[in-house]
Amino acid sequence: MSEEGFFRRWARLKSSGGDAPAEDPRAPAPPVPVGQPPAGAMQEAEAAPRVPLPTLEDAARLTPDADFSAFVAKGVDQSVRRLALKKLFADPHFNAIDGLDIYMNDYNKAAPLTPAMLASLKHAQGLVTRLFDDRQQQAEAAAAQAQEQQPVTEHEQAPPSTRQGNA
Repeated sequence: MSEEGFFRRWARLKSSGGDAPAEDPRAPAPPVPVGQPPAGAMQEAEAAPRVPLPTLEDAARLTPDADFSAFVAKGVDQSVRRLALKKLFADPHFNAIDGLDIYMNDYNKAAPLTPAMLASLKHAQGLVTRLFDDRQQQAEAAAAQAQEQQPVTEHEQAPPSTRQGNA
């Protein structure tokens, strides 16, 4: 589109009677010859001096305060980029735990109980003992009651079974 804007162009075309050739904004741009960069790119390339790409020695000399932008630029060797990023993320600033990672702990190891927690659990030992004692007494009472109701004599006992086959 032209620099004058939609309304100015519309007003100009309206006042001139529409004699100006219409520009179709959807028309394709003229093709760029293969092998030749666009003219704007050539001017930029000529204006900007070529900066040498960083090397492994440059990456080895990096400090946490250094500028890492040259190491992630286009055309930098992958090994140089990888070494620079290792140097960057070795900084303790990037090793801070945020507390939101719930899967980072090892839940296979039980935390030791403090003496205060053990003291608060002392009442549970007596509770469990009383509970088991009550159940044991109830079971003994039920067994004694069942034995009183059905006294078994020797001649009323069933003979030992003789298993024959799968029957």
